[in-house]
Amino acid sequence: MRHSQDGGEFNTKVQFYDKDIVMGQMQPLQSTNALQAWGNTGNGRAIFANGAHRQLLDQVLQLSRKPSSEGFYAQQLIRGVNSLRASAAPLNSMLKPRHPTRRLLVAGHFEIEYELNNYYGDCQTDIEIVDIRFIGKEAEKEQRPALWRVKYNPKTEEWKPERLPQHNLQPNKAQPGSKEKPLKIGINGHGESRNDAAETLGDHIARGNKDKRGDYQLFYVPSSSGATAGDWVAIRSMGLQGTDEQRLASRLLALHMYEAHRQKLHVEWTAHSHGTWVLTEAMRQLAQRKIDLQQRQKIFFSESTASYAVANHLRHKLNMDTKDGSWHHMTLGPAQVAGGLNYGTAPLLCYLNELWCHTPKDEKPQKIGSLVWGSGVTGIVGYNLATKIIASGVIPVSLAVLGARMVIASLPGAKKKYYTDPGHQLADWLVRFRRNR
Repeated sequence: MRHSQDGGEFNTKVQFYDKDIVMGQMQPLQSTNALQAWGNTGNGRAIFANGAHRQLLDQVLQLSRKPSSEGFYAQQLIRGVNSLRASAAPLNSMLKPRHPTRRLLVAGHFEIEYELNNYYGDCQTDIEIVDIRFIGKEAEKEQRPALWRVKYNPKTEEWKPERLPQHNLQPNKAQPGSKEKPLKIGINGHGESRNDAAETLGDHIARGNKDKRGDYQLFYVPSSSGATAGDWVAIRSMGLQGTDEQRLASRLLALHMYEAHRQKLHVEWTAHSHGTWVLTEAMRQLAQRKIDLQQRQKIFFSESTASYAVANHLRHKLNMDTKDGSWHHMTLGPAQVAGGLNYGTAPLLCYLNELWCHTPKDEKPQKIGSLVWGSGVTGIVGYNLATKIIASGVIPVSLAVLGARMVIASLPGAKKKYYTDPGHQLADWLVRFRRNR
């Protein structure tokens, strides 16, 4: 069992954060590496592993029966392995990037790499465990997606993540997950460090209101490339594709959303910039399994680079809380216009989805009339605007202002804070630019 990318082999211990937990009395490793079935072979798919992995699983199974924190970690691994018996691709499983036959299953502090094979010669596919890795240290080093508790200091007006991440979504006294006091969780964008992400999401969760600032939980998504690279992915795909790192994060996020559902917790998810794609993809994975969230969870997109139309369809399909009319906020950067707005078509698609799928029959004629009238007025205005530009050769003030807003929203770091006024956004960027010179 490997500890991490930079770790060695474990023959006698598994390291959980700062402790070394001896997993029973280790017997000498079996001499054969032949694959054999592990556990109860009469229930679902058979799990095949070589001698070293079978012995490791036996020892972890023994440890999981002990009422301790180490036993809890061991239970995560055993539950993850056993979940493969019922489905070849559980909720927290994904294809390994650049390896089409391999899958990765994330179970708490562990990552299980496996393949689908057929050992019994019938139609039933079986599972072959290829590797088991401990990923806790990678999360600590900000190399893996993980949840972090973030504390707000009102004196310094700063948000600081705690020293260690947590691998399970947990309510607390201030946010017990009730309807009145839901859990508040943020998902960061592309190319940010954990501390920068904590500051950014803190302000966006508070909607820029200092009186509403407070503690929250950050689902930190690390990225190996900068924000510009993330913008290009959003522009090129119109907000419909993500990176390998974001796909892994979406699997973990979907698992957290499902666990919150199982615990009947109320949660407010706030995603910023490219974090909106991670949240949208997690929602899609839940929707594929026909999960009904019973209106206990809701989303807020800030500076979205993922399509509003797709997210709106999914939040209704999952039966999320959709009572808030303003569930997104945006300044007009290129990635937001291309990915979030789909060049202006997403708001219309959202309206049509609300009209046909979620509007009572007796209210539809009125809304259809409003849509037709609005479209007609927009067409007339657009026609007159184009005529004036051609006739005069001068760009109108309104169009110039729109262009200026897009330029302002494209400035480095301009979307870190929550702005309701582009003028405030420009002024704040100029102040920070002068400080950094």
